[in-house]
Amino acid sequence: MIYYLAYFAYYVSLLFALVCCLYRYKVLDAASKVLAILVCCAFVNEGAAFYLEKKYHNNLPLYAIYCLIEFFILCLYFNKIIDVFIRRNFGIYIGIFGIVLGALNIIFVQHMNNLNSYFLLFEGLSVIGMSLFAFFRLLLKYDTFYLYKYPHFWFISILIFFWSITFITWGLYDYINLKLGHRAWKINFGILTVGVITYVSFGCVFLMYPKLRSINE
Repeated sequence: MIYYLAYFAYYVSLLFALVCCLYRYKVLDAASKVLAILVCCAFVNEGAAFYLEKKYHNNLPLYAIYCLIEFFILCLYFNKIIDVFIRRNFGIYIGIFGIVLGALNIIFVQHMNNLNSYFLLFEGLSVIGMSLFAFFRLLLKYDTFYLYKYPHFWFISILIFFWSITFITWGLYDYINLKLGHRAWKINFGILTVGVITYVSFGCVFLMYPKLRSINE
């Protein structure tokens, strides 16, 4: 029962983030619009995953493909906020490399009907690495006293929060399920809880975006 309540809360939080980003879409900068597109894609993906689970009892192929899309969109986001990436389009190159690596993983290693935990581990490490590098570049560009009023400071912090907690879990997901058995639902519950916090946080930053942006400017 608790797990299903967390699942419901996850969808509500995702809907909240979707409504907020669409409401503020016109005032968002290019990088924030990329994140708004990611939220929209996540909402569509979760809806499709729910349908496939109910009808075919298998949504893993959808998640396998979506992970590649998600990674590329995140790389586009960092390509627009990290000054070094902007000049040389490093984010796009990383995104293309990730898609190729993920496709090879799907074809030759874990296949469509398995959780692509190897790629999720790679994605988590990559996003955390790019987030920390983005923080480094922001600290060089902005006064640390006002950095917390910059919307991308919060967006990056949310990404670090989500991936720092979940990337090890995804990498060890099969092992955890094997060892814990029926108690593995607690891990899934934890992942859903982190997802709820993540999307509620995204929604709040989108709502506060005009104020944050005007203060920083």
